[in-house]
Amino acid sequence: MTDVAPSRFRQGAWPYVFILAAAFILASNHIIGRWIEGQMPPMGIGFWRLFIATVVLLPFVGRSLWEKRSVLRARWKLFLVLAIALGPFGNASVYVAYHFTTAINGGVVSTAQPVATVLITFLLFRESITRLQTLGIVLATLGVLVIVLRGDLAMLLSLEPNIGDLIMLGAMIGFAVHNSLLRKIPKEFTTAEILLSIQLFALVVMFPIYVLESIIYMPMPVTWESVGIMAWVGIVVAIFAVGFTNTSVLALGANKATIGNYIRALITAVLAILILGETLETFHPVAFALVVAGVLLLGRGRRAKTPPAAPQGPAPVTPGAESPPTRG
Repeated sequence: MTDVAPSRFRQGAWPYVFILAAAFILASNHIIGRWIEGQMPPMGIGFWRLFIATVVLLPFVGRSLWEKRSVLRARWKLFLVLAIALGPFGNASVYVAYHFTTAINGGVVSTAQPVATVLITFLLFRESITRLQTLGIVLATLGVLVIVLRGDLAMLLSLEPNIGDLIMLGAMIGFAVHNSLLRKIPKEFTTAEILLSIQLFALVVMFPIYVLESIIYMPMPVTWESVGIMAWVGIVVAIFAVGFTNTSVLALGANKATIGNYIRALITAVLAILILGETLETFHPVAFALVVAGVLLLGRGRRAKTPPAAPQGPAPVTPGAESPPTRG
């Protein structure tokens, strides 16, 4: 959960164990999103997920974060953008998407997040994209289109794509913006402090949306089922899965750690068939293969070095390290 995890957990097989554990937990989040479709408000799930994770983290890093409050005040615009990208546009949109699409579809579409991250860093920071990476982007985009169009090109002509898949793609863009901007956070913040800071800002952003949803759509039901679900997504998904992912990224690097995206998609598909009774269609493996091939090309294509820009702020969060591949 922090940057100071015991070194033994970053060596040997431990990083791969964490990748598998995080993939399973995040896959369960996709299954839950589809399973509770229509029974719990999506923005409410997003709000309470943030609230529970914040309550759990506060005793551990609240004091150290309070000591950095002057930095938070100075960089509040950055943290606000990160909170908007992660809260309503990232986490909560995943649950909205599952009102309209299947867990298998959502799992495959979510593997396109690394592609979105490359494009966002190009747009925001002008990081060069090689020809090999361009080919990877094209392949991955085709894979997502296969899912959105259900393998039916006629949908492209009739302009009737699945809205749930498009919302899921939007959620991945939200995560990509969040991950791309993490480098702007001052280097003195630990991973847990970054997580708590963004969660606090996201709670402020999500609260009025949650209240409006409760009035217009439906309030959060108070049942044993809803309490159990929120405990899982608020603690196990929002804290442990992210902590496992961060540790594996620190140990292996972001490129190798992206394998967790594909493992998650496969686990999601298996769980969706076993638990939700969904059907694996012919276009699913085709789309998955295209996205995986595209992301692998993105990882292999080295980016051309860009001239260093004039100093405009604090150093990156972790020198030389990229942000976690996924938080969905």
